Amino acid sequence: MFSKGWWLPVLALATAGMLATTAHAQTGEDILRFTARFPGVGPVMTGMGGAGVAGVDDFSALFLNPAGLAYFRTSAVSGSLASLSTEEEGVFRVPGTRNALSNDISDTQMGHLAYVYRFPTRRGSLAFGVALGQVNTFERDLLFEGRNPSNSITDFFMPLPGEFTLEEDEQGLFPVFTRDLSFIAFETFAIDLDPDLVQAGDPVPFVPAVTRGTVAQVGSVTETGSMRELNFGGAFEAARDVMVGLSVNIPFGTYHFLRVFEEEDIDNANDGTGGTTDFDFLRFEERFRSELVGVNVRAGVTARLAPQVRVGFTVETPTRYDVDEEFDTLLETFFDNGDVFVYGDEAREDAGSGVFEYDIVTPWRLGAGLTVENAGFTLSADAEFVDWSQMELEADGFSFADENRRIRRAYDAVVNARLGVAYTLGAFVLRGGFAYQPDPRTADDEVDRDRLFYAAGFGYRVNEQFQLDFGWMQERFDDQYRPYVEVTDAPVVDEQVVRNRFVLGVKVSF
Repeated sequence: MFSKGWWLPVLALATAGMLATTAHAQTGEDILRFTARFPGVGPVMTGMGGAGVAGVDDFSALFLNPAGLAYFRTSAVSGSLASLSTEEEGVFRVPGTRNALSNDISDTQMGHLAYVYRFPTRRGSLAFGVALGQVNTFERDLLFEGRNPSNSITDFFMPLPGEFTLEEDEQGLFPVFTRDLSFIAFETFAIDLDPDLVQAGDPVPFVPAVTRGTVAQVGSVTETGSMRELNFGGAFEAARDVMVGLSVNIPFGTYHFLRVFEEEDIDNANDGTGGTTDFDFLRFEERFRSELVGVNVRAGVTARLAPQVRVGFTVETPTRYDVDEEFDTLLETFFDNGDVFVYGDEAREDAGSGVFEYDIVTPWRLGAGLTVENAGFTLSADAEFVDWSQMELEADGFSFADENRRIRRAYDAVVNARLGVAYTLGAFVLRGGFAYQPDPRTADDEVDRDRLFYAAGFGYRVNEQFQLDFGWMQERFDDQYRPYVEVTDAPVVDEQVVRNRFVLGVKVSF
């Protein structure tokens, strides 16, 4: 390691203006994550795969098509509990090595609470409803580990030529960084300025702490939180067998992200001889905490084309989310001689940490549905059009122009599909369903991120006033995580995610 203690007071002053808080995690990927939804909410629509745009007499009409409220024959109150189990397998791979780890997590929360009031009318139908339901979850926990003979995360910490300048005063040269991670790594000796490279005129005169050998890399990525939606809506029979509805919706939630990455010089190849440092171990943590709240309007119409056939159409305005985000970074490095350097554990060490407020604007959503009923059998099919290239990021005092242009190039329009079936047998109703959400990303990275949903459920009417419902939905998709990028042969973690959601609810009619 090269001594740099005399630089610290000068460096702190020189970098104070360069390390202002900037956007750290605001991309199109964040919009997709924050605005993703279950195909259906509540036990009935969970078991039907979310298909119901043509109109359902269930509180979830507020979520699918508010015109369905007009099909309520009585007033009703309902609620449910939802239990989620997530299985995640990660395959860590670098050239010459692969290693798989799996992990399971579970969580139980309130599924929904809802109240629908049907006004007594001489003709037609008029109903109003209010509901609070869980519409998405962020619960995931990825684990990975493996040996990497090709590179180190300290290579990722190295600055690019335009990310630093070398300043000089009467005491000599010192670097001023415009990239927080390089500054943090420099403060903890994960990278260091090499006087010989400076003398030789190297465009990046730094060396990483790891320059040879194989390192063991272990990490985890934990995501927690959920999104809920508060709905206020109403519907009426505008003409015979034609229902019209409108709802105002307030989605809100929290998202917590924690990534931990550890790296160890397991063979002691970097022992302080032969031009190496005496690096032993490092621990790198990043955290994000986001609070979101938004608003949109959903309108719809359903019509009975024949005694056994209904169609429905719905439109949802763009949702504008206000996002308040806090983020912080911690890096610890350990060396063979017993030296330990830490950055990020004190309030004054604020590079890579701070708060940021920004807005997310989602695309319009257009939906259509068809329901056919015959002899106790119900078949429902929905299609939903969403042009993800129209999503945007906005912030006061910060320009997202480059990222918004990238979003327009990197994302496409998709059509989400849902199919549900139900069969009524006396007091029992058996349900099943399927949903498909295509990946809107245009890049071909050999990862199929399409999401498939399989659903089943049942209902039991205890009497005219009381009904029990149960729904199960399984979600399957592939993903990919890169612990660090822009390094040749950097590790990749291929992910397979399976979520099972169980919803048990009750409905009381009066």
